[in-house]
Amino acid sequence: MKQRSTIISDIGQMAKGAASLLDDMHLEVKGLMKARDERRQHNANLVTYEDFEALTSRLESLASRITFLEALIENNKSPKTSASPKKSAQRKKD
Repeated sequence: MKQRSTIISDIGQMAKGAASLLDDMHLEVKGLMKARDERRQHNANLVTYEDFEALTSRLESLASRITFLEALIENNKSPKTSASPKKSAQRKKD
């Protein structure tokens, strides 16, 4: 009976080893496929989704800053603020 249990445990260990080997091979194949796809995208001058999202958010940020600066310039052009540069020029002379 002792002989039979060691054979079964040996077969179980071999099965674990085979499963581990298959899992490692699966991860390796996935890595190779991903690298191949990235090379293909790079050669076709395609952009990844993450890069596209980062660029989109950056452009939205810049657009909002430009809108803010344009509004600030328009506020400075109003007739109310045209007298203030004269006052600041008089202060600098004193």
